Formats: sequence, C-alpha cells, structure tokens
Amino acid sequence: YLSELDKLTYKKSLKLLMTAMTHQEGFTNGKKPSRSFRTNNPGNVGNTDSGANRGFKTLREGIEAQAKHLQDIAAGKSKYYPLGKLVECDPYYSPEIANNPQYGLPPYLPGYSFIYTGQLDQFIKIYSTGARVTNSYLNTIISYFAANGMTITPEAKLSELV
Repeated sequence: YLSELDKLTYKKSLKLLMTAMTHQEGFTNGKKPSRSFRTNNPGNVGNTDSGANRGFKTLREGIEAQAKHLQDIAAGKSKYYPLGKLVECDPYYSPEIANNPQYGLPPYLPGYSFIYTGQLDQFIKIYSTGARVTNSYLNTIISYFAANGMTITPEAKLSELV
C-alpha cells in the first residue's frame, strides 16, 4: 500500500489520513487476506455493514478511489456528509460485527445526532459503524499524525486535512 501511495502526489496530511484509515480498515495479507486486501479497496470505500463489497482491478485504482472519496466529502459533495445539516445515525445492530468477534466490538451500536461541520470525529462516526462504539478509530488517526510530526484534534476539519 505505502509504496503505491508514495507514487501519487497527494498532500501529506491526506496520505496520513488514508494510511491510518487503511490500517484501521484492516488492509492485510496474512494467513487470511482481509476483504479490503482481496478487493483492492484499502479504505473499504463503498462497502456496507451488510457485507456488500466494492472492488477495484488494481490497488492503485483503490487508492485513487479512497482519495477521491475523501476529497469529495471534504468539498461537501456527498449526501452522507451534508455540511451544516443535521445527521442522524440511528442505533443499529450490526450483523457484520456480530459475525466477527475478532473486531472486539459489541454489535449493538449507539445512535448519534449532530450538525455535521466537517470535523474529523463526526466524519469517522458516519464513515465507520464500529467507530460509534469506541474512539479507537479516531485515536489511531490522531496518533498516526502525531507519529509523523503533525498535531491534530478530533475537531480538525476534514477539509483542512484533505
């Protein structure tokens, strides 16, 4: 992933965000390659909690789709991330989480209601159903930025990072 990402000319903070998300989404080629690895979709862009998968022919295409997805969200071009509008994430039972105890998460996810301002913490709550239970996804991103010499907070705007 990193060697392919390094060939692309994205802003450093976008690359850091993409890399942290790829890690958190479980992009691995171990004994059992992850879904994101098998489908060349490092950010699981377009995948759903119901198990629907979106795949790409090459890893580069998957990385480019991941970047475009984040850029579109930051620019206010996604109906799922409506800048300045109310977002309601209903409480949810996740069959995927229930069927994958290795995630270490309860399948019953709390709901959230907020005006979406483009903050990183809000973005992650919408992006990942599992992130509704713990702050590990958000903490991974913030820690990865810190390890690479950049300080960000949960209130950082996605538009500034992208």
